[in-house]
Amino acid sequence: MSYEQEEEDHYGPGYEVGSYTKDYNDGPYDGENDLNVNSNPEGKPRILLMGLRRSGKSSIQKVVFHKMSPNETLFLESTNKIVKDEISNSSFVQFQIWDFPGQVDFFDSNFDCEMIFGGCGALVFVIDAQDDYIDALMKLNLTVTRAYKVNPNIRFEVFIHKVDGLSDDHKIEAQRDIHQRANDELMEEGFDSVNLSFYLTSIYDHSSYKKNILQTFIIDSNEALDFKLVREPSDIESNETTFKPEMSHQIFGENESIFGYQNLTVSLYYTAGKLNTYLGMEYKARVDPKQFEGAIADDVMGAITAKLPPGYMTNLDDFITSLNKEQGFKPPGELLSTYAINKGSAAERHFELYSCTIEETGFRSYHERLQTFLLWYVDAASFIDVDDDRWRFYLIFEKYPCDGGHRYGICGYATVYLYFAYPNKTRPRISQFLVLPPFQRLGLGSELLNVIYRTFLKDSNILDITVEDPSEEFTRLRDFVDAQNCKKLSSFSVEKLHQGFNAEMVEEAQRDLKINKKQARRVYEILRFQATNLADAEEYRAYRLDVKRRLNIPYQKEASDYKKLQKALNPEELRSTLSTSTREQRIESLDKQYQTLENEYRHILERLAAAK
Repeated sequence: MSYEQEEEDHYGPGYEVGSYTKDYNDGPYDGENDLNVNSNPEGKPRILLMGLRRSGKSSIQKVVFHKMSPNETLFLESTNKIVKDEISNSSFVQFQIWDFPGQVDFFDSNFDCEMIFGGCGALVFVIDAQDDYIDALMKLNLTVTRAYKVNPNIRFEVFIHKVDGLSDDHKIEAQRDIHQRANDELMEEGFDSVNLSFYLTSIYDHSSYKKNILQTFIIDSNEALDFKLVREPSDIESNETTFKPEMSHQIFGENESIFGYQNLTVSLYYTAGKLNTYLGMEYKARVDPKQFEGAIADDVMGAITAKLPPGYMTNLDDFITSLNKEQGFKPPGELLSTYAINKGSAAERHFELYSCTIEETGFRSYHERLQTFLLWYVDAASFIDVDDDRWRFYLIFEKYPCDGGHRYGICGYATVYLYFAYPNKTRPRISQFLVLPPFQRLGLGSELLNVIYRTFLKDSNILDITVEDPSEEFTRLRDFVDAQNCKKLSSFSVEKLHQGFNAEMVEEAQRDLKINKKQARRVYEILRFQATNLADAEEYRAYRLDVKRRLNIPYQKEASDYKKLQKALNPEELRSTLSTSTREQRIESLDKQYQTLENEYRHILERLAAAK
């Protein structure tokens, strides 16, 4: 006799079970009565507990959630019907566990896959590690494939159970073998996208069960968040107007996760023009501290509202009503440029770019709402001190038709700070730069950057234009725009590019385009790469050596510093003070740096070619 057996068909004294129909009776398993029933009328999230007969499913449930002693499970009887367990003792009824008898037949016409798997959050399949598990693996494969077809979002957890009776080596081998066999069978059937998680478990150490159940309450915060720029009420129900954050660690921590909810959706909506804000959240289940040793759900609303300016709404009807105010909204500041795409077609769209200062009427509060987007799209973002009058703001709006007229919707913005450059010049520095996801890949980033450039090009007091901690995406954009502009300069002609980087390039790029020396050198390398015949071995080699000479400058400085220290320190002091690279290490590092740069330059050239 196995050291533990299946759960009895009825619950012990004082145990409250969710409601059943009259068809849920004790006695032999009856597929029609047990399966063709909607026993979850409130749509609560479900965890399905499945596995072969006598695998230990019901013992797990009794020990983990009802504090039954492991030794008492020896007297449990086998389960012969679906047992539904409400995991809650409070008003926060969070989820259900459905314990299935091992003899469930998925091919029974009475088995309603849509009902069983459709509302399921997780499926736990229990395998008896002390038994021959070949039949269990076949049932696991059948269960997973049927469930995944109905609901691809189910989390599949495999408990390799009763491992307390195995040696450590046997445990590891069983887990490896089951893991490999299960995944191989799924891949052979074309289900390679299914993810199975495997755990070694025992009712004599059941802390892992609650931990695994709690895992179902951990949500990817990027996936949970829905953003919208709402132009009309129908946008709220449309999936096409929803976009996601690129990051959320600045709100929800490094792991970008939210704990304590199942099927969580957080809605952060803005009216397209005025940026009036709505914040709401919905979920099907919330973790109950009484069930999980005081585990408390994260304060999602509090985390977000701490970053929102006053005036946000939590009532969706109020937010919809605020759309009426959009008609009177006009972009703040001075119109600098217009931009259109798909000209002459039914898909033609028009955009306008503006500049303003914080003194513009109403812009201070508008900017407070606008800058909240940075937290979701710009790493290490911080809100700026707008009281400093050296800040300049640049905004992009789409001018779109509505009700026989036009309205404006925000698309993106940038901030520029006017730094002092000794002795009497100004050095603008681009600080923040964002094109919102619904408007990316329309050319708006290039247009916005060029508009910023044109603002300062004719000002003789401007030394050059720099960028504060540019992201990889902005670096690519800047390289593309600067390369496009420098190609028009005489000093960057193909003939002169082959002669090497020179002072004329530095001077002309700074005078005509306000590009500093470092960026001018990078643009030179991009354009020379474009002008290089890669099929000509000598020409290609000359280009590589030219770039590597620049990359080698830090190593030359290191060598120079080393020689100076040799004169001042004894050998032991020298070794502890300075770590130098060998020649082989230096060559290997240069090769890696060069290959990285060439790959970056190739992407820029592809974009230049596509822009012709």
